[in-house]
Amino acid sequence: MNDLVKNKVIELIEEPLSEKGCELADVVLSRYKNNSTLKIFVYSANGIDIDECARLSKVVGDVIDGTDLFENGYTLEVSSPGLDRPLKTSCDFKYRVGETVRVHFIDPKRKKITARIISVDENSVAFADDSEAYEIELADIEKAKIIY
Repeated sequence: MNDLVKNKVIELIEEPLSEKGCELADVVLSRYKNNSTLKIFVYSANGIDIDECARLSKVVGDVIDGTDLFENGYTLEVSSPGLDRPLKTSCDFKYRVGETVRVHFIDPKRKKITARIISVDENSVAFADDSEAYEIELADIEKAKIIY
């Protein structure tokens, strides 16, 4: 049931967020007893500050409140993905071009790499380190974490 509701939320809010200059990074729906919490993570080329979160919360809330998805009510949280969030999608990598990351692969036999994100397209990410450049398919990447 959670996946159906989550997918419906994504379908409903992607366009209104896009119209506000934002891109949906992730939706996390959790339930405890009769309480639902809907966490929306968004990217923006201009960054996401607390005022922007409040503005986007109103936009998302207005859309969700017009449905019957949460008959018992819900708590809405809107925020940026944060620096510690693992990068998994092309959208995640796009907003981190230039950053150095540690890349973990789905194939456990493949050695992890530490490299800088050079560019991103829908299906792959280009990385470079001191000695070489890599183009890696997103489907091969389990996650990447920013190195500070």
